[in-house]
Amino acid sequence: MSENNPEPIESRLFFANPHDRFGRKTLGDPEIAADFLRCYADPVIAKHINLDRLTPDATQFFGRVFREVVLDVPYITRLQDDSGDAEVLIVFEHKSSPSVFVVLQLAVYANLSIYDKWIKAGRPKKNFKPPIPIMVVIYCGEEDWDEEIHYQDMFNSLPEELRELVPQHRILGINLKRFGYDHLPGKPETQAVAESMKRAFDGTFVDHLEDVLKRLGSVPIDERIEDLIVSICAYGVLVSDVTEEQIDKAISNTIQGPKGIQMAETARQSIWQKGVEKGKVEGKVEAIMTVLFTRFKSVPVHVAESLGSMSDLTALDSLLVLAATCDTLAEFAEAVK
Repeated sequence: MSENNPEPIESRLFFANPHDRFGRKTLGDPEIAADFLRCYADPVIAKHINLDRLTPDATQFFGRVFREVVLDVPYITRLQDDSGDAEVLIVFEHKSSPSVFVVLQLAVYANLSIYDKWIKAGRPKKNFKPPIPIMVVIYCGEEDWDEEIHYQDMFNSLPEELRELVPQHRILGINLKRFGYDHLPGKPETQAVAESMKRAFDGTFVDHLEDVLKRLGSVPIDERIEDLIVSICAYGVLVSDVTEEQIDKAISNTIQGPKGIQMAETARQSIWQKGVEKGKVEGKVEAIMTVLFTRFKSVPVHVAESLGSMSDLTALDSLLVLAATCDTLAEFAEAVK
C-alpha cells in the first residue's frame, strides 16, 4: 500500500475511553440494562417490551471495521404480550459528550443486525419478520443534550417536501444530568452505576466513592456484585485519581468484617496489577491513534500493531509528541519499527 492509500487499521488496536468502557461493562449486565430502561426511559418501553428476557445479541457479523465504529451494547427480547414471533432489538450506547452522529452509529448497528438475521434466515423473499429496533443513549456529560435525537436533524437544509423520504430513526435519550443524587431510581446496582457516571463528570468521585458503594450495602455480595464494585473503583481511579486508601475505606465501610478486607484486596490487585496500567497504556495508544487519524486520515496496519504491542508509558508519551509534530506518516512509522 502507498502512503496515500495506507492499509486499514486493525480494529482490535483502537480503544475506547474510560467512560465508554465503564458504560459498556455495566450496561452489558442484562439486569442493570433492564432496570435502566424501566426506571429512566420513556414508560412505553416497559409497557410494551419484555425487559425480563434481555439476551445479549451477537455482533460477530460486523467484521473488524464496524466493531470499531459501533461500540454499543445490544440485546434481543420480545414484546410484553409475546404476540406472534416478533423480536425486539435494543441497542444501548453510553455517551460522555453530545453528538448528533450517534443516530447514524446506532442506525448502522440496527440495520446491519436486521440484515444479518435476514441472511441467516436464508434470504427469504417473504414472511421474514425483522426485529423491532429500539435505540437508546445514556448520556452524562458536561454539556446539556436533548433527550430525543432524530436522524432527520442531521440535515440542516432538508426541504420539508423531502422530509418524508428521509428515514426517521429516533434515538431515545436518557440524560442522567436530570436526576439528582437523592432521587436516582432503580435497584441498588443501577443507582450505583448512575451515580458513578454522574460523579465522574462533576468531579466528586474522589470524595463520594463510599457513598456510591454504600448503595450496594444491602445487596448480597456475590460474584456479580464483586465485579461491579471493582469496575466502579477502577472507573474512579481512571477518571478521578481515587487512591488505594480511599478504596480500602469505601469497601471496608460497605462490606463489614473479613469479607470486606478480602474484597478490598481483590479490588486493589485487579485494578493496580491488571487494570490501571493497562488502561493508561490503552489511553495513550488511543490518543496517538486519534492524532494520526486526524492528521493523516488513516493508519497502516503495521503501525497500529506496533503501538498495540507497546506497554512503556514513557515511550508512548514520546510517540504522542511525535504523532503531533512529524511531517509525514512515514516518519512516524519509521520511529515505531
